[in-house]
Amino acid sequence: MNQKPLWAAGLGLACISVMAQSSVTVSGTLDAAVRRVDNGSLGSMTSQVSGANSTSKLILRGIEDLGGGLSAGFYLDSTIGADTGAAGGLQFWDRRSTVSLASVKLGELRLGRDWVPTHLVWSAFDPFSTLGVASANTFRSLTASRALGQAFGSAPETQAANPTLRVSNAVEYFLPPGLGGFYGMLIVTQGENGTTAAGFTDGDGFRLGWTGRGVHAAAAQFTTRNASGGQRFRDQAFGVSYEFSGNRVGIAQRRWLFGSDRTVSTQVGALIAVGAGQIKLTYVHADQTGATAALSANDARLLGAGYVYNLSKRTALYVHAARVDNRGAAVFTIPGGPAVSASPSAANYFGGKKSTAFESGIRHDF
Repeated sequence: MNQKPLWAAGLGLACISVMAQSSVTVSGTLDAAVRRVDNGSLGSMTSQVSGANSTSKLILRGIEDLGGGLSAGFYLDSTIGADTGAAGGLQFWDRRSTVSLASVKLGELRLGRDWVPTHLVWSAFDPFSTLGVASANTFRSLTASRALGQAFGSAPETQAANPTLRVSNAVEYFLPPGLGGFYGMLIVTQGENGTTAAGFTDGDGFRLGWTGRGVHAAAAQFTTRNASGGQRFRDQAFGVSYEFSGNRVGIAQRRWLFGSDRTVSTQVGALIAVGAGQIKLTYVHADQTGATAALSANDARLLGAGYVYNLSKRTALYVHAARVDNRGAAVFTIPGGPAVSASPSAANYFGGKKSTAFESGIRHDF
């Protein structure tokens, strides 16, 4: 007998039940690419990857008009592995799972799993939207980033809960629209209920920005308390950009601070309109500071370039290329290459070496 997977059946029932809402939409993206990463003497790897230009995802959202400028809604967002068909991460709705109550005059109250404000700022100013081989999140490595490694350890469950992308159990408030270009939000979260394996006990933060006359400026901070010892980890992001004639130039910085350890990434990027496509350029420098001069020397830089050709409003072809240059004993790499080690005694030690990559793919929004 042909049986549907339980999650598919549940999604079908959800779609039927929400038809009574004022507005329900299903949307998403499928993005697949072929990537080759070369890690020098350690060799090269070629693989198919998902979400190199835009995250492959399934989005289900609904809004109910309650009258008087008041509305209720939900937003469910799940990662899709376009190359394997896998869905979700640790959770099925791994990217976002929120329910909200919004007022045109008073703003929005949102509860659930959502993006941290610092990632929203950092991603907004990255020409590659923190995706693909030239992502500004290349330096978001718990192995290579001194601050992240010290704050959240090396255990897989701890790394998975690293709160520099998304957090669960969040309560958020968003300013209403119509404030002269200003926007902002506050967030408080209990993390993963304070368990040691989660790496942190609770967090809070904000985002504030302004857009107008082609200018976009924003700043954010998210602070968490470490589960062991109660130490604070601070994640900060700032950025400003200028858009003109379909082009954009900008500069941004993200700072991860934990005790005497810090990783400060500074990015300069540009988007250049060329016919039906767009050229993307980025330079990111990671400046690390540790307890010793040797640790402080473990810096790195990323150079990236790409071209996206739009076949239509929903479909695009793209190519990206990038190179990471490590300094000192830094071991930052582009994802998708041969495994590396930060230990000088290991056969695959990667300290101070270069990682290069190229990818080409297709993206379709639906």
